[in-house]
Amino acid sequence: MSKRQDPPVRPADDGGGRRARTVSRLWSRALATAAGTFVFGCLYFFVRQSVKEGVWYFDLTLVNKALGTTSLVMIALSMALTGIAFFAGRGSRLLTFRRHHGLVGFWIGLAHGAVNHLVLPATGLRPEEKAETLPADATGLAALVIFGFLAIISLAEVKGFIGGQAWRRILRYGGYAGLVLATAHAALLKWGSWENFVRTFDPAMPSLSLPAALIAAAAVLLRLAMALAMRRRARG
Repeated sequence: MSKRQDPPVRPADDGGGRRARTVSRLWSRALATAAGTFVFGCLYFFVRQSVKEGVWYFDLTLVNKALGTTSLVMIALSMALTGIAFFAGRGSRLLTFRRHHGLVGFWIGLAHGAVNHLVLPATGLRPEEKAETLPADATGLAALVIFGFLAIISLAEVKGFIGGQAWRRILRYGGYAGLVLATAHAALLKWGSWENFVRTFDPAMPSLSLPAALIAAAAVLLRLAMALAMRRRARG
């Protein structure tokens, strides 16, 4: 007579594996969004160069422009998700994407700065040089410093050290300050191009930094609208 075999005992799932998979998905989506934005930016600047100058060519200067645009878009999306979640009633689901989109945007911003100031000069290519280059570099550097600080602050260990309320306040105000500086960096470099497009629509394709800056401005306005809505709710 054969003995009855008990089913194998499975180790209890402590949630660690599930959490790791969730974090992996968040990173994957942020990286996929950044990759799609970057590829679109490269193609857009490539075509725009032909429309603007009548010549088809692709070099690292276009890659650098796509990096800068992608960084601004990713950080703006990260900041806009708070207001979108609030008004769309999606709760914490959308909020989980903020940190990963913001960090990816920061890393791409670092790459943009490195390519602009190190790689392009080393290869004999010249980044855009205008009278506003120095203040543009200053605002860009200030934005990177702020976002680098926020990247450290975003760690869970730091949150436990400084307290949740102060942690959220630092990330909120620091994030919007950095976003404003990053947008100012783009505006100082490209304001003439933006103004020319609005007046003449020539060339037919605007610099991609213009819609990127509009996305950033929308993120700030969305946050202001959210603050007003919360104040009205508090007053009843």
